[in-house]
Amino acid sequence: MPYWKSETIQLLLEERDPKKLFDQAADMAQALDMDYLGLTLHLHIAAHSPQVVLYNNYPPEWNTRYQQGNFFTIDPIVAKCHKTLKPLVWNDELFREVPHLREAATQHGITHGWTQSVFDQRHNESQLSVCRGSGAVGVEEVYEKGSLVMWLCSTLHAALSEYHLEKFSPTPHLSERELEVLKWSAAGKTASDVATILSLSTSTVNFHIRSVIGKTNAANKAGAIAIAALRGLL
Repeated sequence: MPYWKSETIQLLLEERDPKKLFDQAADMAQALDMDYLGLTLHLHIAAHSPQVVLYNNYPPEWNTRYQQGNFFTIDPIVAKCHKTLKPLVWNDELFREVPHLREAATQHGITHGWTQSVFDQRHNESQLSVCRGSGAVGVEEVYEKGSLVMWLCSTLHAALSEYHLEKFSPTPHLSERELEVLKWSAAGKTASDVATILSLSTSTVNFHIRSVIGKTNAANKAGAIAIAALRGLL
């Protein structure tokens, strides 16, 4: 598998352009005898509704039909992968309650494959699907290639989730003092407590807290703490 040599893997790890990164990953999926690769990012952003970002190399006709049919809301793959880290192999039983979705996908060559999920500590999730039009997926194949698909899912999640989180909600630039005040506040300390700990006046602590609230676009101190935690600042 030439696309899984160390040189290719290193190029994937160094790539920063989202489209080029996904295209390289799609080549690596095809080296696993898969026709298509699909990635769904589920991102949780403080003070915003959850964001869903889709990447795939599926036929354009299928993407249009999937969107127009609002299939995302009834897709059992999406629902079931929210609850497990195990590979979810596609079969007729999985689509028992929505056979029309299974039939429509098959008409476009989206037939045999499996989906792998990964989650991070901020509750963001990626669901990576590998599939092909012919050739059923057996247990042996999942065991043989499952670790590679998991690695691919984890790698894409790490790079693309950070890219889109920054795009949707840029990381606020907090000063060292603001971070100190916020960390002690997150630990349950009052402004007076923080002032004593950091040898500051209470008014100065409150000034920093107001500044952080403004920079994070939060409604209050608790919201600022939550946003900072979600962005990995604490």
